[in-house]
Amino acid sequence: MIRRPYPKGMTGALVSLGRGIAAVLTSAFLLLGLTAAMVVVQSGRDEVRPAGAAVVLGEAVDGALTLEQKAPYDHAANLYRRGMVSRIILTGATVAPLGRQYLIDQGLPPQALFIEAESVSLVEGARAAASIARAQGISSVVIVVEPPAMLTALKVARDEGLTAYGSPPGNARSIIDPVTVARETWRYLRYVFAGI
Repeated sequence: MIRRPYPKGMTGALVSLGRGIAAVLTSAFLLLGLTAAMVVVQSGRDEVRPAGAAVVLGEAVDGALTLEQKAPYDHAANLYRRGMVSRIILTGATVAPLGRQYLIDQGLPPQALFIEAESVSLVEGARAAASIARAQGISSVVIVVEPPAMLTALKVARDEGLTAYGSPPGNARSIIDPVTVARETWRYLRYVFAGI
């Protein structure tokens, strides 16, 4: 088989293309690595301080709340009792009404609780909570969500114009596994680049 030489100038173009692809791939891996590191670092922070409201971002549940699912509500109730927040905003289809009733059963006043029960994702819930906060004249919030999701939740709240701080539930795991880090890295980047 006879090898035909590339046309004049083609070799240089192929080398440039290869370098361009290598640069793009390197940048993508650096972005992924940096974002994953940010997910891990934010997961280990508790930034609690006085704010207008605590925001509990909930996921959909079937049936009653489990002990683990009650933890964010217990944490928000603790913030309320300590005087760190004067209101609590609860989000999430199916879970927000359950969380509200749970907090009322724990002795919190119904008038301090606001719910949004239509969101089905963390991003939707954070946007809905920001809307409720603005309507109530609240400009600062403490986000209560599982540690791996904190980076995205804070980003959405801040993009919505709120001053937001993160405070994970007391029983939250301090070490997160690589699969969870990868999932939350993807969620953060999807929000940053696609808004969802």
